[in-house]
Amino acid sequence: MEKQPAQLTSTPARSVQLPRWEELPDIDLYIEQVLSLLALWLEESFYTDDKPLMTKTMVNNYVKQGVIAAPVNKKYDRLAVASLFAICILKTVYSMQDIAKLIHLALEVNTPGTSYDRFCDTVEQAVEAVYTGSGFPARGDRTDAQYLLRTVALSFACTCFSRDSYLSKV
Repeated sequence: MEKQPAQLTSTPARSVQLPRWEELPDIDLYIEQVLSLLALWLEESFYTDDKPLMTKTMVNNYVKQGVIAAPVNKKYDRLAVASLFAICILKTVYSMQDIAKLIHLALEVNTPGTSYDRFCDTVEQAVEAVYTGSGFPARGDRTDAQYLLRTVALSFACTCFSRDSYLSKV
């Protein structure tokens, strides 16, 4: 008897929606508040195998590695919170060293708010394109940094799709 392939199904990652810069709190947050905010926005969109999406230890490691700025008076600013959203997305595909480089590049070419909002838009578009099978617009006249962002977002979307639709079922 021939083994039948697993069926591709629609999954939570298909509905990923990220808060935009202006939706992030404009006050500094304690670590517990940051973790709650990440869970509120992302937990439904990702399979985490009953593991937390982000922990205090993880955040401390990101600070030690220089990926995000250290908290001031135990509070994280809006840029650190936005960076942690990006880290949650990117850590499924890239090493922490690569993530740090990508975040630093984004901040070199635009303001934090613009960079973060473009990241959110591009990730959501990539997830939509991969899960629906629709085309992702061509490179066009995008800068190298903008095109890199698109490829990063597509790598995340493709990884989610393969995990959600097949790898998590076998």
